[in-house]
This record gives sequence, C-alpha cells and structure tokens, in this order.
Amino acid sequence: MDRNDEELLERFQCDYNRRLEETFAQTLAENENARLFFINENQAFTDGRNIIVDPAHDQLFADRAALDDTGDFLEWPRVVLIDPWNALRIITRAQTIHECLHLLYSDFPPRLVGDERCDTKNKTIIMGLISNIIEDAYIEAVGCSYFDNMEFYLKFGRVSRLFANHPSEGTVNRCFGKIVQAEKDRLAAEKLREEQETGGKQEPSERTNGERLMDILDYMANFLLYPMVRITNMQADVAAYMEAVKPLALAGSMAPAPKERYEYSTEIFEIIKELIPPDTEPMDPESLVMKLGGTKTHDGAGNSIGGEKREGKAQAVATRLFTDLEGKEKPNRPNVAELMQAIQAFSREKQAALQEISYQGSFAEYHGSDYDCAVIHKGIKINEIHPKINLSLRVAYQNIYRNYKSSIRSYSNRFSQKLKARIDTVDDKFMFGNGISSRRLGDLKKRYWYRKIPSDGIPDMAVLLLIDGSGSMFGPRQRAAMHSAVILHEVLKRQEMPHAVALHRAEFEESVIDVNILCDFDGREEEKLNLMQIDAYGDNRDGLALFWAERYMLRCTTNEYRLIIVLSDGVPAHEVDDYYPPVSTKDTANAVRKITKRGTDIIGISLDEPGEFTCYEQLSQIYPNLVACNDLNRLTGQLLGIIAKLL
Repeated sequence: MDRNDEELLERFQCDYNRRLEETFAQTLAENENARLFFINENQAFTDGRNIIVDPAHDQLFADRAALDDTGDFLEWPRVVLIDPWNALRIITRAQTIHECLHLLYSDFPPRLVGDERCDTKNKTIIMGLISNIIEDAYIEAVGCSYFDNMEFYLKFGRVSRLFANHPSEGTVNRCFGKIVQAEKDRLAAEKLREEQETGGKQEPSERTNGERLMDILDYMANFLLYPMVRITNMQADVAAYMEAVKPLALAGSMAPAPKERYEYSTEIFEIIKELIPPDTEPMDPESLVMKLGGTKTHDGAGNSIGGEKREGKAQAVATRLFTDLEGKEKPNRPNVAELMQAIQAFSREKQAALQEISYQGSFAEYHGSDYDCAVIHKGIKINEIHPKINLSLRVAYQNIYRNYKSSIRSYSNRFSQKLKARIDTVDDKFMFGNGISSRRLGDLKKRYWYRKIPSDGIPDMAVLLLIDGSGSMFGPRQRAAMHSAVILHEVLKRQEMPHAVALHRAEFEESVIDVNILCDFDGREEEKLNLMQIDAYGDNRDGLALFWAERYMLRCTTNEYRLIIVLSDGVPAHEVDDYYPPVSTKDTANAVRKITKRGTDIIGISLDEPGEFTCYEQLSQIYPNLVACNDLNRLTGQLLGIIAKLL
C-alpha cells in the first residue's frame, strides 16, 4: 500500500463504519450482544460473540488488478469497484456476513474441542481444516439459499480471495484457466532452474505424507469452495483418497445440522488419518489457510473472554453459491439494480463517516454586555464550546449504559405514563373562538380567532440540564452527575423530548466562563459520548451562566415550555470581581427571578453530603424551586420526577 491507501484505510476504519457493521451483524446474527471489531492482521473470525474483520485483508482494496479481475469474473459493472471505498465496504460486509452465518449455523466452541480423536496437535489441525472447508461451503450455500441481497457479497468474498492470492495478468476466463496455468508455469520454471543448477535431471523424490495430505485438503477446498477452478492432473498417490473423500465432503456441505456436518468431517478424518504425521514433523497448511481466509473460527483457538457457547441452528439449503445441488455451474447474472442500490448506500454512508471524522467541534464567544444581566458581569467573556467528539469514549459510555440499562427501561416506561396528560392544542383560522391571534388580524375574511382543543399527548417542552463544573464537584458528585446525565439523555431521547446538557465553570483568576455544550438539542448521535467528559475544576459564576442558558434555549428551540435544571453543590463563587456571597447569591437569585418571569422555568438541585442539608440551605436563597438531594443514588429519579411534575 502507498501512503494514499494507508490514509484511506485509516479513514475507513473509523468508529462510524465499525458501528454500521456491528449494527448489521447484531441484526443478521440475531444477537444484540454481538460486538464487531476491525483489525489489520489478515484474518477474520468469530468466537461465538465477538466478530473480528479485516477490511484490508490481502490489501485487496488497493490491488486494482485483482479488483478488476474479480469484477470481470462476476460480470459486475466497472463502476461498482472503481472507488476503493466501495471495495472496502464490500470486503468488510462480505466478511461480516460470513462470520454472522457461522454465528447462526455453526457450533461454538467447535465440536473438535474435546474430541478424543484430536489427541495431537497435527490431528487437531487436520480436523479443524476439514471442518472449516465443510462449514464454509455450507454457510455460503445457506446464505444464498435463505437470505436476500447476500449472494453477491458471498461470491465477491470467495472469488476475490482467489485473485488476491494468485494474481494473473489480463481478464481471467470463466474457469480460472490462467491461474492454473500460471501456477503450472511457475512450478515448471522452478524445476528447470533446479536442473540447471545441479547440472542434470534428478530422480523425482517421493512425496511425504504431509504433502499428500495438504494436496487432498486443497482438492477438497477447490471442489467445494472454488468449483470454477479446474482440477487437472490429480496426483496418483492421492486419487484413491479423493475418490472416498469427495462424496462425503459434498454430502457434509449440504447437511442441515452442525452435528451432521461434523460427523461427515470425522468420516473424512478417519479415511486420511493414516497420512497425518506426528507432531515432530510440522505441516505447512499456509496456502490452504490463505485460500480459506483464516481458520480461527473453526480451530477452537479463537475463543476469547466473553465468547459464548452456542449451538448452531439447522437449516436446509436449496442451492450452492456457484453451482446447483447437482454440481452444475450456475450463470452469474448479477442483479445490477441490487448492486447499484448498495453503491448508493455506500456513498451516503461515506459522506456521513467523513463528516464525523472531520468534525472538530465549534467555538463561539459572547460577553456579559450582550445580556441584560447585572453590571458586575459586563466585562466577563463567555466561551460557548461544542467539544470535539472523542469516539474512544464509546466503551466508557456503553459500560455506563449497560450498568443502568434496566433502570433506563424502567424510568422510560414510568416517565412515559407520567408525561401523558390532558393538553390543549391550538387550532386557528376561525371566525369565532377562545381568543384572537394577533398575527392574523390582517385576514380579510376575519379568521383571526383560535380555539383550544383538549387532547391526550406529551406537552411541548425542552429541557436544559446545566451542571456546575467547579472544583468542588470533584469525586462522587461528578460521577453522579455523569451517570445521571447519561440516563436522563437516554430516557428523554426515547420520549423524543428535546434536551441538552451543558457544563459551566469560571476560570480562577480570569474574566472568563466556559460553557461546554456536551449534548445539544437535535445534536448528532455521537455527542452523547461527550457526557464522559464531565469533570470538575475552577470556579462557578451561576448568574451569568443562567442568562446564557436562557438565550441559548430561545436561540435553539421553539418549544412552548422551557425548563432549566441547575445541578450544583453550593453557592456561586468566582475570584474575579470578588464574586462571592452575599453578592453572588443575591445576583443569581435576581437572575432566576428575571428569567422565570420571561417564561423559562428554573429548578435547582442541591447536592449535599449524606445526612446533611447545608448546600440546600444556601441554595434555597437563590432558587424558589429547589430539590434536596443528599443521596446520589436517587439523583436520576429526582431529575425525571421534576420534569414530570412540572408538566
């Protein structure tokens, strides 16, 4: 790969694309706990729960000749693979589908684990390879028999692997004749060179059992997985084995249940067992492993922490990937409309991925003089910050979500019931009604009356959670605020209620306050990861922060009801201008009163130590509507209770 290819691969392997594949895998594998990861180790496998894929497998996406040959063989329009990004998507999706089908139809761990026949390392390897070939042939057959829009991915995955491992010049013919011929020419050239070096013709040496064994498995892989490759000049020393193995392999690859398929594998194993060398004689299955695309799914060594024991489902198949059940070759005839639909989806997803990668956050600067606040704030600068999304925080967020998943579901159900209320909807353009709409006074037909019609529904409300980010919040309060923000976000998102979470603090000795908008109204999904950045340091200047919050809600929302919830552990204090009580307390109380009169409700929550109400007593001088919380485990319930009660 050159530098451009490396940069493209780095952009492609972003968390956005990983999540796309993971969501697809969870749906196809019927397992919401399945996790998918990108690696660059030239292998793809699953352990029964985790799925590992390599978009750069064999560096195929950067191999223009292999892509062109693959597309020509499959009779695809050139436009499908002209963009390396599309090639990466198809490579990745083909691997994901392959491993998901194993999750559905294969046993985990594989049955060879604990099989008494596999009492040596080499025997285990051979049993794994046999089972691998049969299982791969079966899951590809069931994929094109039982699922829609999957066959072209499976064909690409199989054909491209052969081209990537055995490159040839020009357009390949239907039966890979050039590949076979190129391999023959290479072997002939090597033989001729050896003869020239030794000065004459050597007597052919007898092949080892290990070489014969690899030959048998290679033939087996060809007629099950690559039936388009002609098997020519089969070596005489393996012909009898192949005659016995072939019908068993064909029947095994069509057996509907994992147990049946493994029984066929064991029958083949017994036939060729006499060829398996002792462990002191290492075998070389590298070329076969390359053809298979890795063996970790089937050898029992790919199990990791969290891997699950699963029994594969039984499912009959109606056809094979490249042939019918009788072995007759099927014409390719690709569904061009299907392909182009996929390419269009890839284009949309590419733009979304690049937009996410390039998002660097945003910054805006305001001043106290921009607001009708007290004179003491006029010289203070307000930094309004949308931080850059740190995608590496996804695991931390998911851990919190997983720990509180049942609570989120419970809160959401109860909250939904509390929110349902008898509300008035307004209908206008009437000649008589409950009131006059001033904006329609110019109506020539005098339809300036409106009527209020009672109905059941959720009131039109937007919520802003304003969190004190000063140093005194460090420790348990900081963690409680973070966890509560996550739960609140998840619950309100399910109710489709507009909400935002902002963290505010003042710089110690500077005339500056920072407001970090961690999760915005109608923000992008990934913004929720910013909630993991809730931290604690500095001072707090709540009076000015509240004026900012009011203006921000008016700027970003059009909801009828607006609610600011202030989460704090004490009275405002900022070293600049000696903004300390009683000045800071009185100033913030005036801000609350003024903002409330203008139509935005404000409710404070005091975070006290267990058994104490010191903070509550201090903040009660500021917030007429104040809720005491000296048990951080109850914080989330109190937050949601406040919203429901207000509605």
